Amino acid sequence: MNDILELVIEFIWQAIKIVLYLFIWNIVIFNLGRIFLLIITLGAFPRNRHLENNVNLIDFAGLFVLLASWTLIALYNNWGNIVGNAT
Repeated sequence: MNDILELVIEFIWQAIKIVLYLFIWNIVIFNLGRIFLLIITLGAFPRNRHLENNVNLIDFAGLFVLLASWTLIALYNNWGNIVGNAT
């Protein structure tokens, strides 16, 4: 009975991980990249068929914006440790 329960719990856990992965990647990263590219190109790209043809480029742009934001936040929070405290 425990084996069946473990299999059911494992299945539910894997399903939750897949749903969260698809939600985070397809919605958050994609739209972050799309908004970034629309701002950079002043609304010219990605539109219509470019939106469907360049999904990987849009995902990469979203991932770049996310990683750049995290890097800037980390640098800002540790700026005193990096530069040193000039007194």
